[in-house]
Amino acid sequence: MQRFIVESYNVVMDSRKNPLRHLDLASQHYVMQVLAWMWSMVFSLAFLSVFHFHYVWGAHVLIFGGICFTVGVFRRAEKKQLQVNKAVQQQYSRASACAWQLDREA
Repeated sequence: MQRFIVESYNVVMDSRKNPLRHLDLASQHYVMQVLAWMWSMVFSLAFLSVFHFHYVWGAHVLIFGGICFTVGVFRRAEKKQLQVNKAVQQQYSRASACAWQLDREA
């Protein structure tokens, strides 16, 4: 049963396994966002929270916005670190690299 649940989740949420895998990354993201909003509205209406939908919608905006912002910050930091690493590697040759070999020095 657990395997079935995991596979079902992956078919929908894993971009390498769902039917959207043939689209480019931006289109995958857009379609998944539209589906997420649609399902949030469906569940909101299903639980008869029509009068409180703006709270549900606001909560989704905050959560998804926070997640997207965090992912953006992490990716930007990774790119910046790669640029710094490349600059350092170009600045110094391999001969000047310090290798601390504890087995030989002990």
